Formats: sequence, C-alpha cells, structure tokens
Amino acid sequence: MKKIIAIIMAAMMLLACMTSCTQPTEVEPKGDLQTVKDAGKLVVGVTVYEPMDYLDENNEWTGFDAELAQMYAESLGVSCQLVIINWNNKVAELNSKQIDLVWNGMTASDELGEQIDFSVSYAKNAQVAVVKKGSTLTADGVKDATIAVENGSAGAAVAEKDIKASKINKVTAMVDALNEVKGGTSEVAIIDITMAQSVIGKGTYAELEILEGASYGDEIFAVGLRKGSDLKESLDKFLKDKYAAGTLTELAEEYKVGLNTDALK
Repeated sequence: MKKIIAIIMAAMMLLACMTSCTQPTEVEPKGDLQTVKDAGKLVVGVTVYEPMDYLDENNEWTGFDAELAQMYAESLGVSCQLVIINWNNKVAELNSKQIDLVWNGMTASDELGEQIDFSVSYAKNAQVAVVKKGSTLTADGVKDATIAVENGSAGAAVAEKDIKASKINKVTAMVDALNEVKGGTSEVAIIDITMAQSVIGKGTYAELEILEGASYGDEIFAVGLRKGSDLKESLDKFLKDKYAAGTLTELAEEYKVGLNTDALK
C-alpha cells in the first residue's frame, strides 16, 4: 500500500513539474524606445504649421520642429516619419500608439500635462490676433468679433477663457483659421505668434496683419510623449545637447523661433 501511495505521489510531483515547466514565461513589455528601434522608424504627429512643420516646394517636410525630429530619429538610428494628425485628437493618437511623439509647436499646458508627458521645454510662444489690413477692429473689440481658432489649440483656450468670445469658429488647423479671415468668414484669427511672424504680411497672407495690442499670455513649447514613456530621457538629453552645440540657436535664427534658453541649460 505504501509503495502504491509513493508511486502516486511521485507521479503527481512529476506532473506538477511538467505543468510548471510548460507554462509560458511572462515577457517584460517593451518600452517605447525599444519599440521604435525595432520598427526602424519614429512616427511623429504634426500639422501644417509654418515655421515649425510645413511642406517645401518639393513637398518635403521642413521647419524648426521637422528638422529637429529628423535629427532625433537619426540619433536613435531610425528613420523619421511625419504624419498629419487632427490636432484635437493628438492625445488619442499618442495613447493609441498611432504615433510616438507630438512635435509641432505644442503648448505645454497644465491641463494637457494631466494626459501626456512633455519633454524639456525648448521654445517660447504667445497668442496673437490676426485681422485683415484696414480692419477697424481694436484689441478691446476682439471679444465681440467672430473669431476663428484651431480646435484644441492654445488659441481656442484663449478665445474661450481669456477673451470670452461669444462667436467662435473652430477649424481643423491654424492655416484654416487664417483662411477664415482672408475669406471674410471670420473677422479675426487667434494663432501662435510663432506662426504669425513667419507668414503674416507676405505671400498668401499679404493682406493680413497682426492686430496691435492683442497679445495673450506666455507659453512654452515641448514635445508630447505617452505617460511614462522611456523616450523622454533620450529626448531631453538630445535637446539640451543640441542647444549646447549651438544647433538649436542656428535653427531658431533661421526659422525665427524664440528659444526657452533657461530650460535648455
């Protein structure tokens, strides 16, 4: 009887060992950095936003942010793919891993910071009002005008919370807001000063001007990452190294972008 019990016990132990040995080993989830390297590309979400990200005469991406994103991808040993996103859906695009970064002159607001992480801030910005040349609109009268803004942008927040405008047209991109004013659908557009200084008063927007005295707030630009992304460490180092090397200063002079030098030191 004892021998039978011993045989049964031995068989049970053998079965238990075999079962445990065949259990799949838990695989540690890959971080964003390794995922990007495995894919061989860094996917960056952008909008058409001169001078940060825009298409040149050869339909190639260029701009302050575009050049930096391409340099950062090269530092990781991968290619850079810039894709146009709906700016109002940037958080969803990032968190669903459709893109790896948002690098598009993005304002690092406290509200947005609750949903995503930011790189070290690399540039400064503010919002300004743009009108048609010859407009009789004053800075005080902006609140009563029909205002065009990019949906989900800092300009939209200014129109709603600071100006408290009653007539707001929300469009897909800042260029659309400018086209609203150009076409007469809206009286004023609230956009980034970075873009305004680059395009207003020349070319397509030669008939527009920045409204004197209508400037709102101080902002900082940063790159957007998923919460807890391990890309942040290498990205912060990259930006600070490029500043120390003078590369950021050269790009800032070329594209007329104000650097956030205090954060980059």
